[in-house]
Amino acid sequence: MFKQALNIFALISGILLMSCKEDSTAPAITGGSLSLKSEYTTVVLAKTSGASVVDSIKITRARFCIRDVKFKNAAEDSINFKSAPFVLDLNLTGAAQTVGVAEVKLGTYKRIEFDVHRLERPDIAGLADTVQFGDFLKDEHYSVIISGTMYIGGKDSAFTYRSKIDAQQKIDLVPNLVVSEQANSVSTTLQISSANWFKFNNQLLDPTDKNNEGKIDEAIKVSIKLKK
Repeated sequence: MFKQALNIFALISGILLMSCKEDSTAPAITGGSLSLKSEYTTVVLAKTSGASVVDSIKITRARFCIRDVKFKNAAEDSINFKSAPFVLDLNLTGAAQTVGVAEVKLGTYKRIEFDVHRLERPDIAGLADTVQFGDFLKDEHYSVIISGTMYIGGKDSAFTYRSKIDAQQKIDLVPNLVVSEQANSVSTTLQISSANWFKFNNQLLDPTDKNNEGKIDEAIKVSIKLKK
């Protein structure tokens, strides 16, 4: 009788243990983290022929005012990654810098969109850190500020180029960025090159000459690409 009771107790314990194991299964992963980085290339631009008046240009600082960073998934739904305006002060050493990290749903992301944005004072109302925007709010208000040194005939001259471009950037993610249960922490990097900022038809442009603004602004617009 005692042995039979032990067997019944063992059977009940086994059933309870199996039940506990089933109830203790981990919940399914429904989201992950997405990291956006930027990486700068090119500091010195040298002339490629004797026709350029400018011998070379060295970039010493470059800042972009950016807002409304979004990732589009395969269903064309938008994930607001970073909505408020911020200043991307490029690391001219070429080291990758983190723009931001956000929690996102699992899925396939095929495009990144953001605005290089001419700043207005209402855009930063309520933001804690407004000091970074000071230079962008001066005079006519700007979206990109690039400082450097221009060399002509062996003489150097410091300059600051201020752009008023408003450009919506749409960059396809190739290959697509997949956030899954197996890889729920992923990143992508934007590569920004100054190689053609002050160059047109292989000739260096004087950044202080207002007649060159249109060409320089167009070059800035297309200088942001996805790192392969």
